[in-house]
Amino acid sequence: MSENAYLKKKAISGLIWKFMERVIAQTISLIVSVILARLLTPSDYGVVGIVAIFFTFANVIISGGLNTALIQKKDADVHDYSSILILSVVISVVLYILLFFTAPWAAVLFKKPLLTPIIRTMGLSLPIYAVKSVYCAYISSNLKFRTFFFATLGGTLVSAVIGITMAVNGFGAWALVAQQVSNTCIDTVILVAVTHMPFVLKFSINRVKSLFKYGSKIFVSSLIAAIYVEINPLIIGIKYTTADLSFYTKGKMFPTTVSQTITSTLSAVLFPFLSKKQDDKAVLLQYTRRFMQVASFVVFPTMLGFLAVSDGFVRLVLTEKWMEASYYIKIFCIATMFDIVAVGNCETIKAMGRSDVYLKMEIIKKSAYFVTLALFIFLSRSPMQIAISALVCTLIQIVVNSIPNRKLLGYTYRFQLEDLLPNLLSAIVMCVCVLLIGTLELNSVVVTVLQIASGVAIYYVISLLTKNPSLKYITDQAGGVLKGLKRRKSDERE
Repeated sequence: MSENAYLKKKAISGLIWKFMERVIAQTISLIVSVILARLLTPSDYGVVGIVAIFFTFANVIISGGLNTALIQKKDADVHDYSSILILSVVISVVLYILLFFTAPWAAVLFKKPLLTPIIRTMGLSLPIYAVKSVYCAYISSNLKFRTFFFATLGGTLVSAVIGITMAVNGFGAWALVAQQVSNTCIDTVILVAVTHMPFVLKFSINRVKSLFKYGSKIFVSSLIAAIYVEINPLIIGIKYTTADLSFYTKGKMFPTTVSQTITSTLSAVLFPFLSKKQDDKAVLLQYTRRFMQVASFVVFPTMLGFLAVSDGFVRLVLTEKWMEASYYIKIFCIATMFDIVAVGNCETIKAMGRSDVYLKMEIIKKSAYFVTLALFIFLSRSPMQIAISALVCTLIQIVVNSIPNRKLLGYTYRFQLEDLLPNLLSAIVMCVCVLLIGTLELNSVVVTVLQIASGVAIYYVISLLTKNPSLKYITDQAGGVLKGLKRRKSDERE
């Protein structure tokens, strides 16, 4: 078997396992989130949402872009992984000490005394996350995505039981704390137990320096991205109420989860695969285009379909007390559906080792973002108006992310339009039809079910009529996997 064929086989296998891991984990998480949302109050979610802002930054600092550098490095060995693991744990301990002593200040700033013990408790998971980030880099670099499936499944299920049990027994926000901390701990324990990553208790500053040359740019980019993502909820938490923050975060969570489940699955496999072929521009262009086509074929109709049924979804699933979240769901359905443009272009740039270009892109985008956010924060009179800034930032993202690969890879605007526009137009037609079905004077459950079924059918028919190549590609790959499973069972019988 040739190297290209072997890598393709590994990539497809990894894609399947990663997709299963993401779908099962996110499905369970969404179910648990719905159950907890019905048991807890928006205020409970708001308190933990504030803490999550701090830990987003902490996690970025812990990884420092070095986990990505480990994946990108072709010949990373035991000394590389050991050095980064030791450094990450040390950084996490320092961060925990810092959070422990500054927690009371956060409680005063947000006028929530409960923040002090919650920050100190959740901070205990930081060293665990440090270990997990390095193990994840090792697994991704070796395309062993099956390991993620079992680790994520175990952590998600056990933490779900813990969170729901505590919520039923009246622990309020602490139920969410226990769920998140236990998830990280159990997930990491399973990864360490089943992954035979080589490790020596030896720290090499030279190895860290060589990885930091690449990883530092990813770190700065990730930090800028984290600031952009968390600035709106931070301002809403300070300027408005924790209930407002919970509506915002809950409304953002559902579309973001759906979009990221698909894009992160594809990108998690795309980056290490492309890193192996970073010197072959023809292969890079081929798989970047394939990513854009397949991802948009799935993401566009999913997000626009979700937008069309959002009111019925909130009313039926979360209950009336969460109806304000529907407004945010609509906004973020549109904003997150174009994340695939960023993922497809950025993962290719990182795989080529051009973290300098990646950093420049992030600086340009985020500079424009911050100007946009500042204007919206200054002019807005409600958290709903602040959320609209996400749509403007999405337009900026599309433009900036489309530029570099024109020169680096020959991925022209014409190619990008060919890959994205047909799926977008088909999804818009489907969305309009689903919205019209939503106007029927029928039982809300019946209407929602009818909308979902009709949306899937309409999009499928449009794809057949237009002979969409992504539909054929997905069908062919699924058929190949099924044939492989049947062949394996047949061999086992013999």
